[in-house]
Amino acid sequence: MPDNFLHTEKDIFQQIANGDHDAFTRLADQYWNNLYGQAMAYLKDSHKAQDVVQEVFLTIWKNRRSLSDVERPQHYLYTMAKNRILSEFRKKLVVPIPDDIGQLPPASDSPADEQLATKQLRELIQVVIEQMPPQRRTVFELSRQEGLKYEEIAARLGISRETVKGHMIKALAQMRTFMRHALRLLFQIFF
Repeated sequence: MPDNFLHTEKDIFQQIANGDHDAFTRLADQYWNNLYGQAMAYLKDSHKAQDVVQEVFLTIWKNRRSLSDVERPQHYLYTMAKNRILSEFRKKLVVPIPDDIGQLPPASDSPADEQLATKQLRELIQVVIEQMPPQRRTVFELSRQEGLKYEEIAARLGISRETVKGHMIKALAQMRTFMRHALRLLFQIFF
């Protein structure tokens, strides 16, 4: 990329830092479609992709005074978009893990790509379960795979309901942490 192009972008960032609305409009016009395309490629949802791009430009304007310190404006914009896209993926991880892993759709009821995704999700869940300490694993399996209530698990294992609850909180946290790391790794591979 020619140095004068970077210089021009840096100039635009400096103008925006000084409150220039026209420079901000030029920047948005220049990058909107590319950032939207990047967001669409990963989110597959036009509304969410538009939200991501709008958030990027809103943040640019809100933090305009710090733009003069940015050395690589194009990289800065794409990094902001990537982080917003990653945030959208994190929101999906907040979805609770099914109470009964059997609630995941059976492979034969789904199109091929959904079958593969369901199979991979089951495998990931099993990997995390196998990494849990023995009692936490037992509590998790009794709750999520056998559908027992905390009181029933406590009675079966001879521990308190609060201990069962504590194991479940830690098990679900471990599950979510693992999923976040897996997602972060996928993002590093594809971005």
